[in-house]
Amino acid sequence: MVSSAKFGFLKWTSWTVGILAIAALGPQARGQIFGRIKRGIDKVQQVQETTKPISVEEEQEIGREVAAKMIAAFHVYRNDALTRYVNLVGASVAAQSERQDIHYHFAVLDSDDINAFSAPGGYVFITRGALKLCEDEAELAGVLAHEVGHIAGKHVIHIVEHDKVLRAGMDEASAHTPGSAYLQNISKNILVRIFDQGLAPEDEFDADSRGVRYAHGAGYPANGLERFLVRLDQATNQGANSFFTRTHPPVKDRNERIQQQIAMEHWEDADRPALADRFTTLTAMLKTKAGS
Repeated sequence: MVSSAKFGFLKWTSWTVGILAIAALGPQARGQIFGRIKRGIDKVQQVQETTKPISVEEEQEIGREVAAKMIAAFHVYRNDALTRYVNLVGASVAAQSERQDIHYHFAVLDSDDINAFSAPGGYVFITRGALKLCEDEAELAGVLAHEVGHIAGKHVIHIVEHDKVLRAGMDEASAHTPGSAYLQNISKNILVRIFDQGLAPEDEFDADSRGVRYAHGAGYPANGLERFLVRLDQATNQGANSFFTRTHPPVKDRNERIQQQIAMEHWEDADRPALADRFTTLTAMLKTKAGS
């Protein structure tokens, strides 16, 4: 075994030999080597600058713009009692999140599509279609907790931080007032990513894992999201439209991971109430656009 002192000596010797070898070269060769070293350092600095963190204030500005565009596209379902209920359930799971530096907002979108979305800064949306597919409050909590998981994991924000075009736009937006053309362009690009491309599978699995933990921490059975996904899979196979299945990993893969997580954590909570009666009572006012 090489001692730490000897290893340090060998390392110092190798550096010394390297420097002497460069010094022995002609001026042109030395210039080329040092030029390559400088370019390498510049590239590292560029990467560091490109990936510098988005501040909470910037994240909230982005989130407000994205949320405004979502509401303009889908419209909010106007029912105060239902909105209060969804916010109550959402707040209970969001309270379990690692991120408590933002305020979470929850709203119901007036759409029959089976969808749920989140925007940076704490904005969570669920459609009437998704609410109608839920059978109890535990399933609703699981869906909302998954979206809170995306926000807590900063999955969209990390895209902005690592995308040179979006990052440059954010830097420009920070020099202007909120609502500037730069910020509107960023929010438009984020919506394209969310609706058309979706997030990386690893981000979806991470949001599932976080969401299951949040729901369980709030006192719900941990399998609420899993049960919802089974019904979602059946509904979409019958022709229902869902953003979940177009842009997310297969339900089978997601539920296998959820089941493994529950088993590893020993969450034997089948006796916890799923609150089906309360859910049914408070969502009875849901109607389709046709009024049926």
